[in-house]
Amino acid sequence: MAYTIGDLGGTFRDQMYRILAGGDMTVPPSKDAFITWCMPGLPYQAADFAFAAQGIGTGANANEDKLLLQQAFNFASLVDFIPDVKSAYSSDRQDGVWRNASGARLSEIYGQILKFSKVVHYDLTDAQKAKLEKFRALLRTTRTVKNIVTDEEKEVTEDSQLLKAYKSYMQLYYLAALNYNAKRIAAQAATGEPGKLAVADWSNNAEIYRLLVSSAMDDWTSSGYRNEVEEINAYISQTTEKSMLLWKQNLERYYSEAIVNALGPGQRFAYTTVVPGNFATSPGWTNYHMYHQMVDSSTASSQTNWSAGAGLGWGLWNASGGVTSSSSNYSQNFQVNDFSLSFSMTQVQIVRPWFYPEFLENRGWTLRKGEGWNYDEMPSDGARPPSGRFIGYPLQALFVKDVTIRSSQFTQAFTAYASSVGANASVGWGPFVLKGSYSHSESGNHFHSESDGAAITVPGMQIIGFVNHLLGKTPNLLDGIDEDDLV
Repeated sequence: MAYTIGDLGGTFRDQMYRILAGGDMTVPPSKDAFITWCMPGLPYQAADFAFAAQGIGTGANANEDKLLLQQAFNFASLVDFIPDVKSAYSSDRQDGVWRNASGARLSEIYGQILKFSKVVHYDLTDAQKAKLEKFRALLRTTRTVKNIVTDEEKEVTEDSQLLKAYKSYMQLYYLAALNYNAKRIAAQAATGEPGKLAVADWSNNAEIYRLLVSSAMDDWTSSGYRNEVEEINAYISQTTEKSMLLWKQNLERYYSEAIVNALGPGQRFAYTTVVPGNFATSPGWTNYHMYHQMVDSSTASSQTNWSAGAGLGWGLWNASGGVTSSSSNYSQNFQVNDFSLSFSMTQVQIVRPWFYPEFLENRGWTLRKGEGWNYDEMPSDGARPPSGRFIGYPLQALFVKDVTIRSSQFTQAFTAYASSVGANASVGWGPFVLKGSYSHSESGNHFHSESDGAAITVPGMQIIGFVNHLLGKTPNLLDGIDEDDLV
């Protein structure tokens, strides 16, 4: 039976949504998360994340330091966006196409919120102040970084070893949950001869996958200081509801200390990294496999409306000269009789040592229009879908590598289309880049795929989407706090 490549894309999106968002008692879905797909995807090399594995300022010489600094700037710039939530509510689920409709930078809007917010202030006891400082020191630390151009030294605030352990074990939990969901969805969607292995795997090993999730949660609690970090955050939140002034002053300092100068004109950025830093070369990637027989009529029809209204859809596309366009010859209605898709995937945590969403969620502050805050809208009205200048932020990036598409018809279409658009143009399908260049790379390398007439193999790594966190109403001043108590 023939299916369109739009149908196949809809099935992929449906399965990935359930894998990433969860959906059973072992890994329940988050009500405050939504997924945005990159169309096109964002190719990377493993070497592009040397800065995350090593840290900036750790190169053996000036040239290595320059490269690490440029890598850090490139990634921080990429994820310094406030996601467009509107496309995530164009269907019955919370996912859509990645775009930054307003062009606003997350770091800039957050900085303005810190600067212009009015916070509640009652005098704290010396004991409370000392305990707050102790707990904050447990979560953040500072180190000195030297500017490789001016030799000027500057203190940079980053996660403490306690918080790094917390986030590392949290990441291991997410990887176990990702693997569990992938196995569960593969078995649920399995059909025909190709699906026998997925069903047998789940039938025999489901309990093991559940135990791996449970074990990862236990490790996060015992070795990753999960309870301790959450208790610290709870104390800070509870205490600072009485006086947020000192907390705000520290957050402004952390924000200022995180601003780093790269080498290009105007290249100032808020340092951002990922956990684990060595994810690109480490084990722990989850395998995904989708094949032709998985696409049934109900899945295909339920995805058609989203595909038609979500931007590029699932036809073959090309991007060159900053413009992306879809192929009319190979639109999402192009039919194939055989198809399978496989790749390895992992989620990484986006870490911003200067960014404290706990402040945004605290109910001891507000903003006043005309007093520094000059936007028509507040950060978020808390509705679903929300409206505002800061409705959420990207929390995780979804990486895939070793993409293989097996389909003689799809391969022939891709080969013909790729040859017609020029050697330098990127060509892809849905969120997958199948050929192109690393626009953020200093090396000028190209992202190549290989084709044998029956299959397309893309050995490189790319970001195909982000998992974003939705904020509630922000600000949301606690009832009973008098305006006179705000400073």
